[in-house]
Amino acid sequence: MTTNQTTAEQPTQAGAPLPPISPHLAAVWGAFLHEGMMLNSADIERSIRILDLWGNGCIELIQSVCEYIPVIWQYAQPYWDQPEPFPGVFEYEVVSILGEQISTHLLNHEGNLPSDREFAQMASELVTQFFSQGDTPPDPPAGKGLMPLSVSSFLDAARRCFGGSP
Repeated sequence: MTTNQTTAEQPTQAGAPLPPISPHLAAVWGAFLHEGMMLNSADIERSIRILDLWGNGCIELIQSVCEYIPVIWQYAQPYWDQPEPFPGVFEYEVVSILGEQISTHLLNHEGNLPSDREFAQMASELVTQFFSQGDTPPDPPAGKGLMPLSVSSFLDAARRCFGGSP
């Protein structure tokens, strides 16, 4: 997002302000955005390419991406307090996938984040798909999920992310 918006500024479909997202939930979603961006690929070098293209540091990337959380909340909140159980795990099936889509956008657009409009479209589609799937969660896409990393590969990536030398 390009502006600092609060969830209270986001109107619901009926025009009333959204209840704020809890800090705990926002933190969890931030972690899952990071997971989707940096860890959701068999290509270990992908996170290095993302950071190289981004060019502003890992912490700054995560801070910038977390500014999208109110948009996710805007689309999810109308469903959030429904008495029906969720049809799957929202963090894995929506938030992490959004992180992966953000990183793909960065790779395909010279290190630029999606515009607010582009991200809203991504979030709207995934949230709507998630909550419209009923009682049957979709099969996970082939090849998705965390890939085992060697300790040295993980440490090298962490050092690079936080400014140390590999």
